[in-house]
Amino acid sequence: MTKECVIGNIGEKEKARLRRAGLVGLVCGVALAATAILYQAPWWVHATLFISLWAGLSALLQAKEQTSILLAARRVRRIDGREEPERYVLEFRGRARTIQRRSLLVAVFLTVLVTLLG
Repeated sequence: MTKECVIGNIGEKEKARLRRAGLVGLVCGVALAATAILYQAPWWVHATLFISLWAGLSALLQAKEQTSILLAARRVRRIDGREEPERYVLEFRGRARTIQRRSLLVAVFLTVLVTLLG
């Protein structure tokens, strides 16, 4: 009996979309970080920085892991624009939790670092 290799729940188009969204989020985060450090920005700029970094990191990690958090929650795969029921729900949900934790921790660390530098 052979075991199927599970790669991801998204296709190439979705990975490209997530990469673009991640890069936009990180570019906004870097711009906000520079602004916060240079101009000693108020607390709400740091909150915006955190949201931008978290969204960008989460999207990039989802593209890297080939796992969409949203699709894992909905229990479907989206390959080449069509959705189909997911057979490996538990594996993708585990990946989604790992992606959420890692992106959250890195965003918190970077936000605290910028806050201390500013």
